[in-house]
Amino acid sequence: MVAFQATLVTALRSIKVVSPFMHSAYGWGTCETLHFFGLSLLVGMIGTFDLRLLGVAKRVPIAALHKLIPWGIAGYVINVITGVMFLITEPDQYIFNPAFHLKLLFMALAGVNVLAFYLTLFGKVKALGPGADAPPAAKAVGAASLFLWTAVIVCGRMLTFYRPFNCGPGGAGFLATCFPHG
Repeated sequence: MVAFQATLVTALRSIKVVSPFMHSAYGWGTCETLHFFGLSLLVGMIGTFDLRLLGVAKRVPIAALHKLIPWGIAGYVINVITGVMFLITEPDQYIFNPAFHLKLLFMALAGVNVLAFYLTLFGKVKALGPGADAPPAAKAVGAASLFLWTAVIVCGRMLTFYRPFNCGPGGAGFLATCFPHG
């Protein structure tokens, strides 16, 4: 695992297209602002839909709120693009960071959650009119979605507070922590 991580860091460092912009006076800050904007779109739109599944604002038809989902997807795309720019610019800060590993895990689980929703429940849920209650399975998906995206945000925030130390020749494994020597 460590050899793979080291190889990945080396490969990411070799991508020289993004780093000059990111290391410019306004690059990192611009991407942080866009990342926050994307996060606001994503969580605002998806979170509103999830809350409706849970029974908040029942007078609003679920199909009407579903029209906001493309805005949430746009926010996700913005975050993926800016997130990849952060990763390419400073791969060591991410590849060896347990908070980053957890963030990716929660993002993957959120993806599985939304896939399961659209494959099994969406057809039933979109037909519900104003005042109708979503089925319990849809409520579970909405609750899971809110939890998972909150976990993504928390782990993303923790990236700035946890900076992995140099692990030495053995390196860090998945979710492993290195401690300073000395």
